[in-house]
Amino acid sequence: MKKRRGIKRYYKKLHQCNEWDYWCNILSDISEWCNYAHQHFDWIGYGDICWKERKEHLDILFKHFLMIEHHIKNVERPFQMFAILHLNDSGQDALYFHTPNPYTEYPYIIPQMAYKIGCQLQYPPLSKYLEMLMGQGYTIFTSEERQSCIVFKENVGETLNRNNSTTTR
Repeated sequence: MKKRRGIKRYYKKLHQCNEWDYWCNILSDISEWCNYAHQHFDWIGYGDICWKERKEHLDILFKHFLMIEHHIKNVERPFQMFAILHLNDSGQDALYFHTPNPYTEYPYIIPQMAYKIGCQLQYPPLSKYLEMLMGQGYTIFTSEERQSCIVFKENVGETLNRNNSTTTR
């Protein structure tokens, strides 16, 4: 395997990444809308090399989730915030934002036939990471068929779970 140069600098910049301010402004502005707008944190796909690198990127993704959650808890508009993690392609892991918009149906409800609640995955490191997130109040739906999982919090924006009919902010 070819040695990558500048990897320490890359991770230092990654940890200093500040995308939450941009998303907080959009979600706070009632005239703006999001049609599954999203933010990737590992476009290059370093997380596919080994678990240690994937965990670094997931930590940044969920750090942003928490920052945005704290800054928009008093937003008086409907929105949804969730992460989609792809089991075999860390470059596709992203934090999603969805609001009422003229192009797609709102709210997004997780398809119950394709996704099952919990983290029944064949990859132990990711399963342990998702279990740790569940301990922090996240809800996780996984789909072996789609090779992905959806992660969200019930008390952040509107729910993605059809079985939970209450909407909280």
